Amino acid sequence: MARGTLRVMNWNAREMASRERHNLRLYTPNRMPDNIDVKLTPTNDSYIANDRSSILEALQERLEGVPVRKNSVVAIEFVMGASADFFNKNYDTHGYLSKCKDFIAERYGWDNFLSVHFHYDEATPHVHLLMVPIKEKAIKWKNQKSKGVKKERRLNARDITGGPSKLRALQNDFYKFIVPMGEIAGVPFEKRVSAEDQTKEYTRKTDYRMAQINKIAELARLEVDAAKRLELQQQILVQHEELKKELQKKAEAEKNALAHKKFNKKFRPRGL
Repeated sequence: MARGTLRVMNWNAREMASRERHNLRLYTPNRMPDNIDVKLTPTNDSYIANDRSSILEALQERLEGVPVRKNSVVAIEFVMGASADFFNKNYDTHGYLSKCKDFIAERYGWDNFLSVHFHYDEATPHVHLLMVPIKEKAIKWKNQKSKGVKKERRLNARDITGGPSKLRALQNDFYKFIVPMGEIAGVPFEKRVSAEDQTKEYTRKTDYRMAQINKIAELARLEVDAAKRLELQQQILVQHEELKKELQKKAEAEKNALAHKKFNKKFRPRGL
């Protein structure tokens, strides 16, 4: 069985530069994340609202006249895809991801559409869709002479991501939406989205090297010759161990950097 994937994340204005860097792959050559296969990056595809060259430019344009507080959610990001079981059935990959994009855009409004990015350089194909959660609201006002109601455009992420019930309804509706595509591909979708896909585990699962390991594992399963199968299984163990060590080393470095930052903050000399 296959599994549909749908992640939802809120971003404030300060975080949008990093989203642009990731979605458009604007990394310096020596800072490209390890889970991205740079040989496949040219196959990615992106579109930004009003054909702007920058997500930040399009966002600024969309927020014109809209009150924005320091921690306001200025964009919601939806990341949609499926497990390798589905894509291995040779279903129209771009068509599937395009339909996922349409599902979100039609649900929350094409007018709020900010950008879409199709990524094919990670373990499994997926699409990132950014939208600005703007809603027109009726605001009551009054002064010493009169009172009334005026309409204002306001950010309102709470209507979309505010609470488990809204997110649960979104996941359930997304599952119903992709079921027919699973039937066409000949692989049914499970009625669940793994909790791992909502955490940092998502990065490991989308690492293109994990896809390579999984392909070797499939070859080993199908290989009749015992010696060849043993050789493939040894390759899997070696690659798994190398990737495990690399991820552990990276996690330890991040932990040490955070501890160092906290130490410096706590014991910073007065006047600095």
